[in-house]
Amino acid sequence: MKRSFINLLAVFILTSASAQKTPVEMITKLITKSDAEAHLIFLAADEMRGRDTGSPEIDIAANYIASYFRQLGIKPAPGADQYFQKVEFQKVKPPSSIEFIMQDQAFKLMEDMVLFAGGDASVSGEIVFAGYGSKEDFQKFDMKGKIAVTFTGKAEETNVMKAFLADSPEKNTLAKEAGAVALIEIVVTPGVPWQGIAGFLSQERMTLKKEGGITHLWMKNTEAPVIAALKETRKSTGSLKVSGTSVSYINGKNVAGIIEGTSAVLKNEFLIISAHYDHIGVTVRANEPDSIFNGARDNAIGTVGLMETAKFFAMYPPKRSVLILAVTGEEKGLLGSSWYVDHPLIPLKQTVFNFNCDGAGYNDKTMATVIGLERTTAQADLTKGCEAFGLKAALDPVPEQNLYERSDNYSFAVKGIPAINFAPGTKSFDEDLLKYYHQPADEVGSLDFDYLIKYFRAYVYTNYLLANTPKAPIWKSGDKFEAAAKKLYSGN
Repeated sequence: MKRSFINLLAVFILTSASAQKTPVEMITKLITKSDAEAHLIFLAADEMRGRDTGSPEIDIAANYIASYFRQLGIKPAPGADQYFQKVEFQKVKPPSSIEFIMQDQAFKLMEDMVLFAGGDASVSGEIVFAGYGSKEDFQKFDMKGKIAVTFTGKAEETNVMKAFLADSPEKNTLAKEAGAVALIEIVVTPGVPWQGIAGFLSQERMTLKKEGGITHLWMKNTEAPVIAALKETRKSTGSLKVSGTSVSYINGKNVAGIIEGTSAVLKNEFLIISAHYDHIGVTVRANEPDSIFNGARDNAIGTVGLMETAKFFAMYPPKRSVLILAVTGEEKGLLGSSWYVDHPLIPLKQTVFNFNCDGAGYNDKTMATVIGLERTTAQADLTKGCEAFGLKAALDPVPEQNLYERSDNYSFAVKGIPAINFAPGTKSFDEDLLKYYHQPADEVGSLDFDYLIKYFRAYVYTNYLLANTPKAPIWKSGDKFEAAAKKLYSGN
């Protein structure tokens, strides 16, 4: 009885003491340089061999993060197995040969075509051009048994990243449902030269496991007469042969913990705090003694930002509920976050915001770069969170590089969820940044922890503001994802 009273008294004293401190003061005391450095040293150690997706080392990183959640008393997310959400990958070995013949003209591997999805095929017969391959486009034709040809992207938006991550997979499903036996997309999305697309898609690569799709190719945009005639008449005849592909299957892990909100109303809304914990592994290069790509900046920094935020919310739960989500496979094409939004542990319509932490590095220690800062009504809180720790919240310095759609926040945005990415201070993609970005030199010993501790604290505080604001942030009027948000949250 006496011991119980003393324990209650201690809790009361601690609670009263913390209540007298501001959130900034509590964050300053709790988020320390030594803790952050310890996490970074572990995650970016040589022994972790670059945390490549599918490697034993990335499983070690996942266990490390999950053990930390357990130590903090954070609960596993519903549907997760001991904090782990299984992510199903397939590793695709590209074909050794592709030959697409229409009339008397042959189009071949690399020069004209590369495999996007699916495997070997040998089909011949009628070819149908179906515009951008929308559901309505396919319904205009009898597609049964036909080879479908479309443009990449959508008529109203030709964005190569969106085409790769969302439009093309959806188009594969629509083409199969319409009865097509193969799908060829002519690449009309600007921004990436054909050589870059062909080089990427011709490597052995990892994708999400997909059952039942049809053989699916991307084709170089060409003015060849037979293609011009197909676009005009909509129909032709020919054959397609793809051979030499192979597929193997492996599992990965997203790591997910949940902190229930303290408000009877706001606890039904969720802030998702995310960061990818994978990197690009080991690559032996000529005249390069170091083959390990440690990934301290990309993205052990972001992972530690997530872990430090988890620590703060475990001690000081906010009004709104929080899902802490460390995702895998970002470097393979946002795979872990793409899997999550298609297999959510929390209903997407209850997820009001995603605040992702990811970056290429830093070359301006006066700021944090907030990719998408201006796109939502959270802008004031994002700015306030940075200023509290002496940093400027800076806009995307290189919008032409489309950074917003190259990190995991994009997977949430496509579904309509307001999503922003918090990155270290980047004024440009200059030599100071590129000597570390996806290079073996990106090691913990090269980091400035006086800057990083301000960056981590700013991230934690901004999450505090987002998780406690009475009104959830929304897309600003006219944003490209506003329509998806209205559909998600209103059902219209």
